[in-house]
Amino acid sequence: MKIVILSVWFSDRMGYIENCLPKALAKLGHAVHVISSTAQVYYNEPDYDTIYKSFLGERIQPDGIYRIDGYTLHRLPFGIINNKIFLKKLKEKLREINPDIVQAFDAFSFLTLQGAFYKLFLKYKFFTANHMVASVFPLYKEGTATLLHRVIFFFTRTMPGKLVSLVTSRSYPATIDALEIAIKYYGIPKSKVKLACLGVDTDIFYPSNNNLDLFDSRLFRRREMGYMDEDIVCIYTGRFTTDKDPLCLAKAIDKLVGLNEPFKAIFLGNGPQTEEIKKMKGCTIHKLVPYHQLPDFYRIADIGIWPKQESTSMIDATACGLPIIISNRVKAKERVEGNGLTYSENNVDDLVKTIIVLKNKQLRLSFSEYGIKKIQEKYSWDKIAQERIEDYKLFLNI
Repeated sequence: MKIVILSVWFSDRMGYIENCLPKALAKLGHAVHVISSTAQVYYNEPDYDTIYKSFLGERIQPDGIYRIDGYTLHRLPFGIINNKIFLKKLKEKLREINPDIVQAFDAFSFLTLQGAFYKLFLKYKFFTANHMVASVFPLYKEGTATLLHRVIFFFTRTMPGKLVSLVTSRSYPATIDALEIAIKYYGIPKSKVKLACLGVDTDIFYPSNNNLDLFDSRLFRRREMGYMDEDIVCIYTGRFTTDKDPLCLAKAIDKLVGLNEPFKAIFLGNGPQTEEIKKMKGCTIHKLVPYHQLPDFYRIADIGIWPKQESTSMIDATACGLPIIISNRVKAKERVEGNGLTYSENNVDDLVKTIIVLKNKQLRLSFSEYGIKKIQEKYSWDKIAQERIEDYKLFLNI
């Protein structure tokens, strides 16, 4: 079948759903097209030049058609309404491709509205998703938004979301809180939502266990980076910003070094917290690397830690055999159940105590084995793509 993925932005060195799901669908033999803007991910972030430019390149890329990982990327020029992207010439591009399926990744966006509207003329089956989670959604918690904000949201998001749902076959929230938000705030009927966790590219992310070459590479790279055999290396990947707060981890490592505990940490990324992280003992910073190079760093580490908010890196690291530590405020507890621990968010001392629990090598091994199995059984993009195709076929009656 012909499948179109709509994404507001795209960067080919990242490992987001707009990169991985099309690849997995194409592996199954389908003609997959990603239609996106010329914008890089996070192109409108004030700190883009500091965090991403050296890694991804200019904020805005040329339009055109590109072949990537078995699927076709179409970059179209875009416009902005209230700081939100819409694509120019989208109807013409959809008419040219003539897809059976169009999959958007938002419950509401101008691009989702476009996909829903053009369905009326082009007759494809339309699907949406929701990746908005509680930690970045102010209305989720009582008392965090005024009545005026709620009224405005209802008329500008909930009502349009209800209209989009009229032509939507199914919507795929990525977490349990994203599912709740999709129903309560974006007006998607319960009958049309189906929980669909984000996945892992298991062609790339897998453990060094039982692979002598990978194990030897792990030892070599650890020594090359100055880590001793007895060091327990923690890793964080992503933005160095207050909304992710890797500085909390750096402060915890600094305290652990002061207690003569064998913990160190490596931080892959960049951002405003860089200089503060550099001041902390036992902490090393490394520049961002392309998605496919991340497993090399996960395999030299012993624990993955994301102090705040959800990150797909959590499950990527788990696939490589790392036990993980995440915030107790993350609603997607399934990411850590059986393969890691939570700590009290923003509490450095509690993070110190939680890290010390994983000093136990047998516990780390137990978490590692469980996590690897969980990813292979539930979180592989290949498995998710197969399930998604079955859904698409159901609504196409084939």
